[in-house]
Amino acid sequence: VDDSSALRRLLGGLADAGVDVILQELIPGPETRIESHHAYVDETGAIAGEFTGRKIRTHPREHGYSTAIEITAEPDVAELGREVLRSIGLRGVAKLDFKRDPGGALHLLEINPRFNLWHHPGALAGVNLPALAFDDAVGLPRAASGVARAGVRWCHVGRDARARRDEGIPLVPWLRWVVSCEAKSGLAIDDLAPTLRGTAARTAERAAAAVASRARKLRGAGRATA
Repeated sequence: VDDSSALRRLLGGLADAGVDVILQELIPGPETRIESHHAYVDETGAIAGEFTGRKIRTHPREHGYSTAIEITAEPDVAELGREVLRSIGLRGVAKLDFKRDPGGALHLLEINPRFNLWHHPGALAGVNLPALAFDDAVGLPRAASGVARAGVRWCHVGRDARARRDEGIPLVPWLRWVVSCEAKSGLAIDDLAPTLRGTAARTAERAAAAVASRARKLRGAGRATA
C-alpha cells in the first residue's frame, strides 16, 4: 500500500475475513539491493563459520526466486548479522536477509534458520556451513573455517535464462557468464547423469499430460456427437 488510508482500508477487509497478517515495510530499490549474512552458531553461541552474499538476478524481477547470486565480503552486513544473532540467541544455521536502502542503511527483512542454496557457493568459497554443523552433530572435530572468498557465483541456469530474457541481457555475454559461474544448480559438467535423468523425467511427465489432455478432449467430442 502507498499510504495510511489505503492501509486502513486493507486491514479492515482482512479483519472482516479473519485473516492474520504481518506488516512489513517496503524498502525502495531493486532485488539486487538484497544482501544476506549466513552463519552457523554452535551450542556455546560462538559463530563457527559465516559469509555474506548478494542477489544478482531474480525471476520474476520483483519479489522473485533467486536465479543468480554472489558471495561477497561486506563487513557491515556481517556485523549487523552477528548483532541480530546474538540478540535472539539463535543456535544452528541461519540466513539473515537485509535490504540496503538508497541511503546505504541495512534493513532486516527476515531470518531463515535452515540449510539453503547459498551453502553450495559458500562451500566453494571456503566456508562449508553444512559440514561444520554435521561435525558438531556427530561429535567430530570441526575443520578450521576461514574467511570466505568473495566473487564465487551460483546460478540456476533454467530460471536465470528467463531472468536474462526479461532483463534484455544479450545471449552470448550471458552464456559466457554462465560458463564462468563456479556453481550451477542442476548442472555439473563432470556429472551429467542427474541432469539427463531429470530432463528425461520432465519430458515424460509433459508427454503423459499431453496424452491425457488429448484423451479427455476426444472423450468430450465423442459424447457431444452421440
